[in-house]
Amino acid sequence: MAKLEEVYKRLEKSTQRKREIGKMLKDELAHNPRHSEIIEEIKVLREEKKSIEQDIRASTAEFMELDDLKIDIATDQELLSDIALNMYTNNQTVEITDDYDNTWYPVFKVSFKKEH
Repeated sequence: MAKLEEVYKRLEKSTQRKREIGKMLKDELAHNPRHSEIIEEIKVLREEKKSIEQDIRASTAEFMELDDLKIDIATDQELLSDIALNMYTNNQTVEITDDYDNTWYPVFKVSFKKEH
């Protein structure tokens, strides 16, 4: 099995190379006049789209409820994750059966955070 530090160093090297290539691509695109024109057109269209969406959202109370629902969903997803993790650490079976008799199992992810 590979050592943790070896894999980390390989990951860092690949990530750095990806950044370098991304910067090169960005520089090449910046020198292309048609690309710049399209970017400006996209900005104008996005602003127009956003204005239309805001007008429609303001017209109906149900659309205004959408932001509250997004917050509720995010909160419940975090709560679900916390409960599942606590059940897992207590050696309990972690699964959910939905209304259609589908069984759902959690997928855990490990990520690393730099110490400050």
